[in-house]
Amino acid sequence: MNPVLALVLAAAVGASFSSRIEAVAAAAVIVCSVAWVADRGVFRRVLRVGLVLGALFAAAAAAAAVAWASGLDRGLTIGGTVLLRLVVLGTAAAVVARSVDAETILRTTSRLGMERLGLVLGLALNALPHLSETASTVWAAHRVRSGGRMAALRRFPALAEVLLAHTGRVADQAAAAAALRGHTALSRGAAPLVTSARTLVVTGPAGSGKTPLVRTVVDQLGKRGIPVAGFFQPAMLQDGEKIGFQIQNTATGEVLDLARRVAPGEGRFGTSFEFFEAGFELGRRALQEIPPGSVLVIDELGPVELRGGGHWPAVERAVETTGLAALVVVVRRTLVPALVEALDAGDVVIVDLEEPELDPLAMILDILVTDP
Repeated sequence: MNPVLALVLAAAVGASFSSRIEAVAAAAVIVCSVAWVADRGVFRRVLRVGLVLGALFAAAAAAAAVAWASGLDRGLTIGGTVLLRLVVLGTAAAVVARSVDAETILRTTSRLGMERLGLVLGLALNALPHLSETASTVWAAHRVRSGGRMAALRRFPALAEVLLAHTGRVADQAAAAAALRGHTALSRGAAPLVTSARTLVVTGPAGSGKTPLVRTVVDQLGKRGIPVAGFFQPAMLQDGEKIGFQIQNTATGEVLDLARRVAPGEGRFGTSFEFFEAGFELGRRALQEIPPGSVLVIDELGPVELRGGGHWPAVERAVETTGLAALVVVVRRTLVPALVEALDAGDVVIVDLEEPELDPLAMILDILVTDP
């Protein structure tokens, strides 16, 4: 957004908290003018049935309460002030949400040592469009069930609980989506992963060859007579695009589907995938009855696990296996800090596949086949 328009918008929002209705009305005109100049699409977002009715209901409730205590004129003034103030705040929030990138906010607050605040602000901005759509959908369903617009308006207070529940769901999904990008400050963390085994964390960006590398490591360990347990999670591709992933037991070779991509909003755990219990069960079996001296391979741990879900409970039990020789964990680069924080291990080596002048296969094998 233009810095001048941003300053004008901020000044108008400040003026909207005046006790004089004239000042609030002027602020509303200024904010709407800024929105018109900066991004006219804002009005399509603000002028939704659910949001408009919510603002009118709040203003009417305030007007009625004040009119009962202080007279009709005072009630109308307060009601009008509340409505205009909601117009200012709602329009300003929509302008900011469409003009400011949440990642920019996070980078700025992180430099100031306030990552959690940045996540709160960024997620709030990202959640606004979803809350707007949810309010509109809930209102439409409420009107249909009530048998008409007027009946729905009489039962409008009953919507509060439903809207609060949807707000909680959207907030949880937003926090989960942030965790998918490696920002876990607002997510429920997993219990510590305690192990005395040497631990290798294999990382790199998507498509960098993490799973093929670990498969080669497992093959080489097998040739050396070193037992391996755990699982791989190879991607399923269609026309070059990832449509899901499978899970494969490293010891038996058994393979099942673990997840498939679904339509937006229909996935589990805040992701765009549906997950299959049979796949998780295969993972649990792969992490049981681990022979002494084994190298345990976990390919891979994602944000679902780092929030304590998915494979995490089975992994917790597996790493406590007596006589475990080493632990190899695959994780995307953005989640390395969260994984390291969750690890309680005395010997951790991070192998980044994009590290210059690094032979990851030789490095991993050198660590795994050398006595500690």
